[in-house]
Amino acid sequence: MILVREKILDNGTISVYVSGVLDQTAVPILKDVCDRHLGAGMHVLVDLEAVVHITREGRSFLQEIQGQVRISHLPAFMAPEGNP
Repeated sequence: MILVREKILDNGTISVYVSGVLDQTAVPILKDVCDRHLGAGMHVLVDLEAVVHITREGRSFLQEIQGQVRISHLPAFMAPEGNP
């Protein structure tokens, strides 16, 4: 289960707060939210502070979007090897 909350930070930036489990069911939900805001020309900040688990599908999705959005509170297990 996932909870996604959106908060406008300023005229050009939106924060997308994600909590719960980022899995194959949650990925399409988060993708739709990100795509909608990116399509509107917004800068998107994805806050993963309250994510308790990320599946393989969730990891793949985060790797796909990392060039398009800013990700904060990335769990330590998602950090690239050699970067604690």
